[in-house]
Amino acid sequence: MNTLVSRVGAAFVTGVLCTSVVTAAEPTYEEVWTCTLKENKKIEDMQAANSKWLKWINENVEGGRISSSVVSSVVGNTEIFLYVDSYPDLGTWSEAKAAVDTEEGQAVDEVFEGVSDCTENHLYKMTPTE
Repeated sequence: MNTLVSRVGAAFVTGVLCTSVVTAAEPTYEEVWTCTLKENKKIEDMQAANSKWLKWINENVEGGRISSSVVSSVVGNTEIFLYVDSYPDLGTWSEAKAAVDTEEGQAVDEVFEGVSDCTENHLYKMTPTE
């Protein structure tokens, strides 16, 4: 199952990352989480949790400019979904990790635990091709 999740996740990531490259002039860093919904939860619950986290993280990281998406499958394994968090540079990614490590950050981050189980995450550097 992990191999299937990895392959399906890689296909999603490829599509999402290619879309990001088209709009970015500078390299960006994309953190991708592979997850499943907990029982009786809906993708709208994930969107609400992600929205709350995104607002908080941009208010608590100097300069912000962090974006995030919930990516769900249209074809293929519809049991998994991805969070794709986009950071303008490694410094911003590092500041976000430090912010989440605070007591307040942990409380905000726990909203995800109520709606999803995430089994993998990766950090990708996206460099546009010219």
